[in-house]
Amino acid sequence: MRKIDEAKKERIKQAVFEITRDEGIAALSFGKIAKLACVSSGTPYVYYRDKTVMLSQIYLDVKVLFDEGLQAAITAGKTPQDKLFNAANHFASQFLEHPLEANYLSAVRNNPKLITPTAIREGNRQAQPLYRLFQELVDAGVLITNNQETVSALVFAPFTMVLQERFVMDQPVLLSELQTVIQLSLQSVLKSR
Repeated sequence: MRKIDEAKKERIKQAVFEITRDEGIAALSFGKIAKLACVSSGTPYVYYRDKTVMLSQIYLDVKVLFDEGLQAAITAGKTPQDKLFNAANHFASQFLEHPLEANYLSAVRNNPKLITPTAIREGNRQAQPLYRLFQELVDAGVLITNNQETVSALVFAPFTMVLQERFVMDQPVLLSELQTVIQLSLQSVLKSR
């Protein structure tokens, strides 16, 4: 059995992120990935059985990266509203810090059939702090709607759209800009006091 070379595996992952950014996720092939990662054409098969397994594992790696610290961010809020802001701000900060990974995550979410159902379930399991927060908001009676998909779309989609547009245009974005978008988004889902 071949020894796992973590540096090669990381180069393969970075190649996946770069090809996704430059050509789109549909353009990924093991040959193209190997060439960009400067490894032999068979090397990606050492780490991943096939493209679906590769995309699924990288998706889960990115989810772990982005979800790290989420519970602490939520817990730091004093009110349910603060907790929701902190959750959105956590992801905005992570997306700014890891733009290639954020772009990859967006590409997978737009093409969920590229990853396994198991990866989707595991990714959702990692989002438990958000599900618990949503339930807390429902219990507190502070939301305009109790539809979780609607709340998620109104809170998270606007700032991710700003990030995606700036990413595509290779323009910078400040966290303070995203925080303004998040504050405006919160106004659309929270009841007035």
